[in-house]
Amino acid sequence: MDTKTISAQGVHGGDILSMAKRLGCKVTDLIDLSSNLTPLGMPPGLREALVARLSEISFLPESGSETLVHLFARKYGCSPQQVLAGNGTTEFIYAVPASVSGKRVLVVSPTYGDYQPASRWAGLEVEFFNLKADEDFALDFNHLSARLTGGELVFLCNPNNPTGRVIGCRALLDFILAHPATEFLIDESYLPFVDEPTLAGFPLPGNLFLLCSSSKIYGIPGLRLGFLVADEEKMARFAAHRKPWGVNRMAQVAGEYLLEHGDGYVRSVRDFLARVRPDFVARLAALPGVRVIPGAANFILCRLEGPMTAAQLREGMLGQRIMIRDCGNFTGLDDHYFRVSLQTEDRNERCLAALAEILGEKP
Repeated sequence: MDTKTISAQGVHGGDILSMAKRLGCKVTDLIDLSSNLTPLGMPPGLREALVARLSEISFLPESGSETLVHLFARKYGCSPQQVLAGNGTTEFIYAVPASVSGKRVLVVSPTYGDYQPASRWAGLEVEFFNLKADEDFALDFNHLSARLTGGELVFLCNPNNPTGRVIGCRALLDFILAHPATEFLIDESYLPFVDEPTLAGFPLPGNLFLLCSSSKIYGIPGLRLGFLVADEEKMARFAAHRKPWGVNRMAQVAGEYLLEHGDGYVRSVRDFLARVRPDFVARLAALPGVRVIPGAANFILCRLEGPMTAAQLREGMLGQRIMIRDCGNFTGLDDHYFRVSLQTEDRNERCLAALAEILGEKP
């Protein structure tokens, strides 16, 4: 089994500030296709909402983000007692493993890199359930079920990062209900990009932790805002150990605005992806030596079939001021996998042209 060790540092894409310093250029000179953010930029009206309430940073934020929590609960039809707002989903990724009673974690991989260090820092034994490349990283519930003994915590990202594979919410919920002795942390950070309902809108089983992110779909990763959802009994135990003022005031203001006014923007993002993604994927797959992994998210995982590694391709793209994600440090992937996220159409065109040039084909 591949148990590639990774730390909490250096496992992410999107470090555009450090990259601009390394290259000696402005941030605005770079095209970032490594961080999986919305292709449409900040939602209309959000900047104005933040500016209008900027003076509110002169006093403490709501201790428990009560307004945010009630708006989230109202939107998804759950109880406020089932919801916590936090400093991005990362806060909860690191807090949940420390709160569970079991000693074993199973990470469905390849997937987001922080699940492993978060679990190890909590003193838990980490194992991997590696999805198969020759099956395009599709999840087989029967095979996963065979690995569950009860008492473990399972990390599962849906849609999965970096593969882009999506699991239907009803099938996933049925699987969770069928394994009551296992706890599940389901990360829905990329679910708003696809036409699939969140599990937050369903009756929540007692063995489920659910993560919902604002960073990716709304393009506000610097504000740090995420939500944890669980049944009331589980949440009461978890919330008893949380510090106050975990969300800064501007993140609260942004979250309140987006929960009330963000639905039309999310639909626009989905419509854009539905229009742009098929042609982009087809043109990627037509490049020499590129195999595209089937997916449905706002990012695409690819594998180089020739001698070039993803690290070499990444450096070549940086020479043209374009950032892509070298996926060689994902458990279960080798050094030929890379990921690109969809951005505006002109940026997508520049990405395809640069890839074609480096891989030896004229666009």
